[in-house]
Amino acid sequence: MNKRITFISVFDDRNIEKIKYYVKKINEKLCKVPFGKNVNNRIEADTLPYHFTLSSWNIKDKDKVIIALSQIVFSKLKIYINNVEIMNGKDNSYVLYFSIEENKKLKLLQQQIYHVLPNERYNPENFKFHITIHIDKDYNKIISMQEKILQDFKPFELEVSTFRLYEIYPAKLTKQFNSINDKDYE
Repeated sequence: MNKRITFISVFDDRNIEKIKYYVKKINEKLCKVPFGKNVNNRIEADTLPYHFTLSSWNIKDKDKVIIALSQIVFSKLKIYINNVEIMNGKDNSYVLYFSIEENKKLKLLQQQIYHVLPNERYNPENFKFHITIHIDKDYNKIISMQEKILQDFKPFELEVSTFRLYEIYPAKLTKQFNSINDKDYE
């Protein structure tokens, strides 16, 4: 049963290929679902595409969240992936992720969302945007994966013009939000 909803970026095929270029160097099944989420099979439940998260909420607030997000104006964004890093995850796990360079426009969007739908975990004052690659309890495995990706890693840019709200886990699309214009990314 889904108990949370999460609001994430959606990358088009061209941008997903940029991510896959680096993660394909890891010749094993990757899983982005955190430990400790009462999920029987993390790999089966890992149905969200590569993304960064803007916030999440309790499923009981779904209608309120949809109404509030519908009042926000979304515009196209460019983000810059500047490194591959590791952080501590839940239940003594490690998270391998693409680091996103600080971005004023993205931070402003997160502040808008936080202002109307606060979730302290996604407080713009202390949240670091990232794109999860893999979560594992084996630190040596995570280090090995990081080394493979970093062998020829070069910082790269991704574009975002769509955001989605999903029930998780596994992912069930609730609502899509598109940018309001087709102007160049700012």
